[in-house]
Amino acid sequence: MSRIRRNLYYFHFNYSLITLIIVFLSLIYHPVSMIVFLVIFIAWFFLYFFRDDPIVLFGRTINDRVALVVLGVVTIVALGLAKVGLNVLVALVIGVVVIGLHSAFRVTEDLFLDEQEVANGGMLSDFSGGDQPLRPTYTRR
Repeated sequence: MSRIRRNLYYFHFNYSLITLIIVFLSLIYHPVSMIVFLVIFIAWFFLYFFRDDPIVLFGRTINDRVALVVLGVVTIVALGLAKVGLNVLVALVIGVVVIGLHSAFRVTEDLFLDEQEVANGGMLSDFSGGDQPLRPTYTRR
């Protein structure tokens, strides 16, 4: 459970994007709902994914989690009004399963390099085949 909590915190942007993509793919046969979802998806990008500064509303700073919950509720309500509630529910269940599997099996301890490992070539030494150069060397004949 601690690994799941840590991964949910660490990958929350990725998990929300994966869930949105799964919901989008579930709407392929519902063009009106897909248009509604694309409008909401643009709101997701501007209000959650691509902003550097926090959202300030009426002089108060809005937390990322609050923005995530509000955008999620707006998405579900808008798609529910578009009469694709069952598709959205199935897509959300699939998204929760995918996220749950990833967060349960992903180990975050291997995401960072030590200073000594970087000084020794970092991850590049793993792919270069030992002492082989990264680029082939050519000699003139």
